[in-house]
Amino acid sequence: MKAAFWRFAHMRYQGRKPMLLTDIAAFTWFTFFALVYGCAVLAGWKPGIAEALVGIVLVGLPLVGGVLHRRIRLEAAKGPDALYRKRIEAGR
Repeated sequence: MKAAFWRFAHMRYQGRKPMLLTDIAAFTWFTFFALVYGCAVLAGWKPGIAEALVGIVLVGLPLVGGVLHRRIRLEAAKGPDALYRKRIEAGR
């Protein structure tokens, strides 16, 4: 899984730099929906199965995406061939 992640990161970002704006957008989305769902739960709302799944998707996926994109961006900042080196290292 780790090797596939770094292979994807290298293929996608070998020709361009990952943007900080993507991280900010993902974390802003996560924060907004975490606050909305958190306030609703504190106000006494009890979600059903479908509502809970939608909440997990709206809160969890942007958080995971933002964290993974941030890892790629931080690794790419180490040098022009850092993603390639990480891909090779993870493939062993």
